[in-house]
Amino acid sequence: MSLEEFFEHFSVVYSQLDVEGVTQLFTMPFFTLINDERTDWPDMPPLYETTQVLFNWYAAQGFHDAQYKILSVLEISSTLGTAQLAWRVMRNDGTPWEYRTSYHLKRIDGVWKIAGVIQFEEETPNVASLTQQSNHNDAPLLVVAEAALRDSITRPNAPKVSQEALKSLI
Repeated sequence: MSLEEFFEHFSVVYSQLDVEGVTQLFTMPFFTLINDERTDWPDMPPLYETTQVLFNWYAAQGFHDAQYKILSVLEISSTLGTAQLAWRVMRNDGTPWEYRTSYHLKRIDGVWKIAGVIQFEEETPNVASLTQQSNHNDAPLLVVAEAALRDSITRPNAPKVSQEALKSLI
């Protein structure tokens, strides 16, 4: 399967917000880099849970009919590839959400899998202000989701704070 064919399949399960279908296309370890904040996912269960939270949020935003255009694709070697896609997602109110996402892929047992996702814009608005804006069309979807779901998403590599440290803040 070519990278182009892979993304044709990916776009179908992504557009359906099919958590099982999308996460089957991931490989571990997995990483995300969203607006310069990197998260490493060594295991599937927390990544699956986070994908479910994200897709529930997307659905609540009226996400449907995801269309894509491949901006660039490069098979770096027989087992490594990268691609950048431009996405256009319609929302229930008829407004589009347009953003770019870069994907890093590994071919495992002859099958392409996503190993990492990068999403940012050079002129992305300040993430802190995104949740206060009524119109998010100019911000990438994952950037807005990160801001809205900051306290709901498990980050495996986030520093753990001890109960004693929390008590000392009170």
